[in-house]
Formats: sequence, structure tokens, C-alpha cells
Amino acid sequence: IIVTGALGQIGTELTLKLRELYGEDNVLPTDIKEPVDSPLEGKPFEILDVTDYEEMVRICKEFNGDTMMHLAALLSATCEKDPQLAWNINMGGLVNALETARTLNLQFFTPSSIGSFGPSTPKDNTPQTTIQRPVTMYGVNKVSGELLCNYYFEKFGVDTRGVRFPGLI
Repeated sequence: IIVTGALGQIGTELTLKLRELYGEDNVLPTDIKEPVDSPLEGKPFEILDVTDYEEMVRICKEFNGDTMMHLAALLSATCEKDPQLAWNINMGGLVNALETARTLNLQFFTPSSIGSFGPSTPKDNTPQTTIQRPVTMYGVNKVSGELLCNYYFEKFGVDTRGVRFPGLI
């Protein structure tokens, strides 16, 4: 299992749990920086900028995994400060990850968010398929990501999965 964004909000805990379940050698965490002062420090780890498609493919080929958990993304506040950077990392990284999954026949997971909704979404008994008109760049990225994952499933058969997380603290 390759984990992108392994030093982020969810990544470290997920990596630790996956290693507990599948063994340290079967889980490769990646992030754009070294795991300094992290529980992942001193263990197998790769530096990966998810906007670098060739490097992503190289790392995934060398590791020879069968699953990618793509967690690398900028979060809400940063997205609002720099929408173009947010789009380049969140969407550029996602399309690179999906292309890598397609090319190497990987199962694929990426999270979405409650941020994919907006003020016009029904607040009670919200159906799975409902209006999504977010008012933040992060939310726009998440809706776009859901659609992009569906496209890769429909067009290329990539086994994509996701979950809409509530706000995490």
C-alpha cells in the first residue's frame, strides 16, 4: 500500500495502523518532507511531490504495491489563501495519482469531505446524491475530485473508492 500525504492530518495514524495490519514492508508512506519528529521517522519512507508524475510512477513501480491511498492535499485555510496553488496540488496531484493507478493497475482510495457540500445542500436527511455547490476552493477541489474518480472508474475501470469525512480535528 502506497500512502501519499503520510505526514498529514490522517496519514500518520493511517500508516501506523496499516503497518500494524499488513507489516512495515508492505506499506510505503510518502510525503513532500522528511518525517522528522514523527512516529514514521527512521522507517521506510519516500519523499514525493505529488505534482511530479514521473517520480510518483517511479516510486510506485519500485515498491510494486497494489493499492494507493492518496491523502496528499492542501486543507481549507491554505486553499483560501492561495486558490491556484490549491488547484495545482489538490487536483494536479489527484490526476497524477489516478493516472499512476490506471497505468500500474492499482486499487485507489482518496478521501472527500463534508466541504464538498455548500449552503444550498439539504441539512437534514441529506441523500447520497444531492446538490453540491461549495463556496470554498477546498470544497470545489473535493467535488471535482469525486467527479474525477468516477470518470477514471467509468472510463478506465480504475477501482476507485472514497469516503466523505466530516470535519476532523
